[in-house]
Amino acid sequence: MSIADLQADDGYQSSFYEQLCDETLPSCDLYRNSPYRSATGMCNNLHKTKWGMALQAHARYLPAVYDDGYNSPRQRGQNGEPLPSPRVISNQVLSGESVTPADNQRNLILFAYGQFIDHDLTFTPIVKGSDGRALDCCGEDKSDSECLGIEIPAGDPRFSSTCMDFSRSIPVAFNGGCSIGYREQLNRLSSFIDGGMIYGDSKSFNENLNGKLGDERVNEAPSLSGLHVVFLRLHNMIARGIRKETKYSSQEVFLETKKIVGAIIQQVTYGEYLPVLLGKKIRKGLGLDIQSRGYWRGYDPYVNPTVKNVIATAALRYGHSQIPPEFGYKTREFATRATFKTEDVLMDPHVVVTQQGSNIPDLARFLLTTPARKVDRQVEDAVRNELFRDVNGLTFDLMSLNIQRGRDHALPSYNAWRKWCGLPVARSFYKLVDHNKDARVRLRITYDDVNDIDVFVGGITETPRDDALVGPLFECLLGRQFRDLKFGDRYWYETKGVEGFRRGELHEIRKVTLSKILCETLGLEEIQKDVFSLPDEQRNPLVSCSSLPFLDFSQWNQARSRPPYGKPLGRKFCPKLSMQQLLWKYGIISGGFLK
Repeated sequence: MSIADLQADDGYQSSFYEQLCDETLPSCDLYRNSPYRSATGMCNNLHKTKWGMALQAHARYLPAVYDDGYNSPRQRGQNGEPLPSPRVISNQVLSGESVTPADNQRNLILFAYGQFIDHDLTFTPIVKGSDGRALDCCGEDKSDSECLGIEIPAGDPRFSSTCMDFSRSIPVAFNGGCSIGYREQLNRLSSFIDGGMIYGDSKSFNENLNGKLGDERVNEAPSLSGLHVVFLRLHNMIARGIRKETKYSSQEVFLETKKIVGAIIQQVTYGEYLPVLLGKKIRKGLGLDIQSRGYWRGYDPYVNPTVKNVIATAALRYGHSQIPPEFGYKTREFATRATFKTEDVLMDPHVVVTQQGSNIPDLARFLLTTPARKVDRQVEDAVRNELFRDVNGLTFDLMSLNIQRGRDHALPSYNAWRKWCGLPVARSFYKLVDHNKDARVRLRITYDDVNDIDVFVGGITETPRDDALVGPLFECLLGRQFRDLKFGDRYWYETKGVEGFRRGELHEIRKVTLSKILCETLGLEEIQKDVFSLPDEQRNPLVSCSSLPFLDFSQWNQARSRPPYGKPLGRKFCPKLSMQQLLWKYGIISGGFLK
């Protein structure tokens, strides 16, 4: 009996519903008139209380396409034969030249910020063994149903083994267990742009931040670690300003500061980042641009902000093509004083933490003035062959992992997504209108059928439009998701009312740019205004950091009325600590957040 048959059987549906469905909804009384969003995202929508909430399934724009209809990964093509191994696709389609093409306009801060925002939106945990250890899917656990090892072809240019470890994502029930359906995947984070990667996505974590950052992936790349430091310092700077101007309790100082930092992240994301990522036409059509004055009144309680599976598993991974061959330090004179191979510093925080973090300004100058790689089919071997090297020399291929993850999650194929976006669907490899000839040929010799192309592979190999960083498919998908995140967020920072800010406060937030944040937190003396573009004497000159505006905290000197705070949102926070007391160990900052 198929899933469709079970769904059509009223008796089975009723029995399933009675035994497995828990429709208990949390009370939203605490958050109905609160100026502060919940840590988990719960009750952002007062009617659909779990929309965007942490520890829920990723939503979907298109239904899953499991081979068996409900659980078995997408592993067979249109002709019924196995799809090509992800490693074969990586070698034949996504391998780069010895020097991959550089983006002569955009810098590595753009790559870093993209990863930073991705980590605010999505974290999909994988299945582990009963004892909490990682599954050995190429060894003793290979027969486990949650293993999906990647086949490595004979004669592979890098790997001598025949299998690459891969565990499936943790499964969650379809529709919360309230109807029969297919396997879904968990998002551990809240979907909202709320600074969750800084503060964590649970109330208990928020209350015990001393010595921690909100996301365990902080050390994946030096650029990411550096931005975590920047926003920790930003929090502490703002907390001092709020404490000076108000009579707030330590708890209220923390919550107000967290609210401001979240607003600034939304401001930078939609005001600076999206105008680089997406073209003007799609931003205007979807209402993504921010306002220069006044309040925004576009909140729509019928818009589901939950991060969609295809976004987390494919579209947001466009940044993997931007990864550079090396990181480094640059002096105040912008002279390179050290470089480090990328494969040597992934998951290794020494670039950030040595000398108590005093090298972070030099790392920032390197990121600001070094080109990112182009978003295209060519991916650096540092992550395609040498990802996360362990003490035994074992490495992974990030591209193979991306492709296999999409199949694990049963994402529909590239053409299915083109159709959903209203883009021309390719009837043959020669009709891939948004691919150049080289990409079309590589796809044709790798896949048996144009309808077999994996969505990540098809999207990352598209040619970007003139005013967008990514190709038309990813531009469509990312545009829709960022629209959902804005229109479906009751606490969107430009909103009028208790959920938003007073006019004077909002005016101050609108002045803040990522350039100024880097200046203030890292002690830089000069920086380009367009933070995501390479400096250029004519188009993007360096300016004095002192010339850039920042927050005037006097706008916060009128305490909010007590009723909107509701009941206390947790116990008292830890005693305040000075930013200068930051200690560095293993890439996690000790010293904590000011309250």
